[in-house]
Amino acid sequence: MTTPSTAFLRPDRNPFATRYTRPAVSEYLFPDDAGVEMLIARLREFRWWGQITGPHGSGKSTLVEMLLRRLEAAGRIVDFYAFRAAPPPFTRAGASFGARSASVSCWNQATQIVVDGYEQLGWLQRTWWKWQCRRRGAGLLVTGHDDLGLPPLWQTKTSEELMQRVVARLLGQADPVWPSAEQLDRLFASHEGNVREVLFALYDLYEQRQGDVLADDGPGNQRAGE
Repeated sequence: MTTPSTAFLRPDRNPFATRYTRPAVSEYLFPDDAGVEMLIARLREFRWWGQITGPHGSGKSTLVEMLLRRLEAAGRIVDFYAFRAAPPPFTRAGASFGARSASVSCWNQATQIVVDGYEQLGWLQRTWWKWQCRRRGAGLLVTGHDDLGLPPLWQTKTSEELMQRVVARLLGQADPVWPSAEQLDRLFASHEGNVREVLFALYDLYEQRQGDVLADDGPGNQRAGE
């Protein structure tokens, strides 16, 4: 028997799997008074230099992925770099230091350098990036947890309300019966507002809940009349 608390379960997929939550396929949820076009306009006012700051798991990488597509539509030639740890040397999406250096000669006023995880670079490395961008007239957009010395483009934040919106979108339900708002609030607090970590936890809880439901619906547990 299907109950309201288990009706959302699907045996073929977990909505909290990374293929649904990774930055490249997710949508950054803006407040009502902001949006990606506003950020593009602001970045243009800053002459294509800016920083996106915010705590761990607050959507910086997701926002960057949205901006990459819009920057290209705005006529910028995007050169994207992502650092998840201090690179030993610079690394760009599998490219070597030599390959990255060779591309620098092509930077110009239409180039938009985007560095996700800019704070992972050392001071000298960050200085090199800024110097090269200024020298060639390229734009520079970076992300980090704290102020990185560039014009402030956006600060990502998390909240219980935002967490509920993210989960509702993933489940495809405006008011999901599971997890409840109280359960989400507890997860949000236990992971100190890190939305990414909450989604990882929800993946495990979804798998566990799905397994419990399948076990309850086994042949030995069928209720009379079903």
